[in-house]
Amino acid sequence: MITILPRLGFILLICAASLSAANARTWTNQAGKTIEADFVSLKGDTLVLKGANGKTYEIPLASLSEADQTFAREQGSAAPASAGAPSVFKETMDGKLVAVDGRRVSKYEMAEEPQYYAFYFSAAWCGPCKAFTPNLISFYNGSDGAKKTFEIIFMSRDRSEGEMEEYMTADKMPWPAVRFRDADRIDEITKYMGRGIPCLVLVDREGKIIADSYVDGQYRGPTSVMEKMKELSQATASR
Repeated sequence: MITILPRLGFILLICAASLSAANARTWTNQAGKTIEADFVSLKGDTLVLKGANGKTYEIPLASLSEADQTFAREQGSAAPASAGAPSVFKETMDGKLVAVDGRRVSKYEMAEEPQYYAFYFSAAWCGPCKAFTPNLISFYNGSDGAKKTFEIIFMSRDRSEGEMEEYMTADKMPWPAVRFRDADRIDEITKYMGRGIPCLVLVDREGKIIADSYVDGQYRGPTSVMEKMKELSQATASR
């Protein structure tokens, strides 16, 4: 149960409760009162905290100090959606994924959804794509717990299904792809593609962009997105 806590209730809680948690953050409100609690999530303008007593509280973000408001927004932008809730992509991708199985491409079923998805728009005819793909594969294969932190989904821009499958098998792509006939039909994913390829876009389960090959309309390339994925993967592995 989540307790909705208005500003006055928050002040009373701070004054009355004695909370301590080994890794909790000290939060300060506008009146200078403090509380020890863990960040859970940020839902719009409402911060969700968990105290050492195990209770979860909803607190108006505006009731906190400026520093804590900034911290909460940063955490909220980086935090993945609830691991127990399906992503906004799950239903639309169900039954439409394929992956390299030995020397052929066959149907693929995702056992568990990751915290993030990285949609990779690429094609065999694209020189820069062919140059970048091995780097992405090397990074993916060398990342501990990659599939739990993020999953790369190949969105082919090839001219035919045969070209797509040849690209996947020749490079031994270790991630799944949306099957060729559906690659242009899933608007929930294709909307992230920029004007050119290679284009790598990292999103959370709710579809919020975490890192993009295009920034303010300017092409920055996929390497910076890969670095963000590396950062998130390392953070998960260290927990």
